Amino acid sequence: MIVSKGPIRILMVGRHYWPHLWSDVANRTVRLACGLARAGVEVEVLTPRYASSWPDQICHREIVVNRPAAAPRSDWSMGRYLRHVESWLRQHADRYDVIYSATMREEASLVVEAARRAGRISIVHHSGTGQQADTNFALPVRHRRRVVAAVQAANAIVLTRASTHQAMLAAGYEAERLHRIAAGVSPSKGLAGRDAASRERSRQVLASINGDLKTDRGSMVAVVIGAMVPSSELTTLAEAITNLINLWPDLRFWLIGDGPMRNDLHRYFKQQSVRQNVAMPGTFVDFSDVLMASDVYIQPSANDGLDSFVPQAIAASLPMVMVDAPDTRAIAGAYDECIHWCSESDSTSLHHAVRRVLGELAPAQNAAERLRRELVQRQPFSETVNGFVTLLNRLLER
Repeated sequence: MIVSKGPIRILMVGRHYWPHLWSDVANRTVRLACGLARAGVEVEVLTPRYASSWPDQICHREIVVNRPAAAPRSDWSMGRYLRHVESWLRQHADRYDVIYSATMREEASLVVEAARRAGRISIVHHSGTGQQADTNFALPVRHRRRVVAAVQAANAIVLTRASTHQAMLAAGYEAERLHRIAAGVSPSKGLAGRDAASRERSRQVLASINGDLKTDRGSMVAVVIGAMVPSSELTTLAEAITNLINLWPDLRFWLIGDGPMRNDLHRYFKQQSVRQNVAMPGTFVDFSDVLMASDVYIQPSANDGLDSFVPQAIAASLPMVMVDAPDTRAIAGAYDECIHWCSESDSTSLHHAVRRVLGELAPAQNAAERLRRELVQRQPFSETVNGFVTLLNRLLER
């Protein structure tokens, strides 16, 4: 095994990266890449381009992002995309000490094989939760067998949750290949930084970017970030919105993200005559202003958002309405009094939870600040980065 004599060089491979930060895994990968770069690791990224006008290579936050292949848009183009990624890896794998796959999906098999061929270290990162977890995601049979075999042969598999760790042990994965590294919470000013003037400035900035985000001075804003897909339970949220707006006519909902449900949601809100209260501005490359301008964060599904969006909302000291599920309990179940829980796929329960938060906003903000302080101390993002650096050093010393 080749041991790096200088800074560790890692290639991070993922289907989505900047600017597609409506994707939780893309957001997680960007945060990790930036954290590793600050820790002295030499980071490059391999990801597809989603338009022919995109250049093959860019530099984002001093990290080189390689985009040699067009993104897959169908089963046929998936094969072409994978062949292009495989070819690129064959040519360049020996430039790196470690090759990392952001998911346990199609790219994982290419990463593990390229690393094996070049005599490099391979790391595969489990992504997603619930129905969207890599271990539950319905890959085509022709890819699944290859991916499972590759993941089992990787030098290391990184997991975020104890439940995933237990499930993979039960599925027969070797214990010594499994490494649990929690999704940490970044330090922030918390509630002290969320003064009225800062909140108003953020709202003005967002309104200048997108008129749908314009609010009145007294408007309350509830925000949701994630992919607009059925598993995100946005239909459940949509059913709760009408009654909430009847209680607070100036209440605003910001649905940040994109996906195949976007047009259906737009039509539904228009039919319910609440479209003026609901903004769907697409995505952002930085969510700090969105979180600063909001009053409550809603997590209606345990299938999306838990690796990156929820930790960022906690860091912003936002009161949180969260679906009650094992994976969400694993994040904040020890601080039960700081979260407003709702039942899964239950619009009435979600309605009552949001109503409780908005009806007692000041106590909810204090509870959110308490949760932020506890988790920043208990599992800071710096420990997430340190965990990866320690793992990289350990693997390279073998």
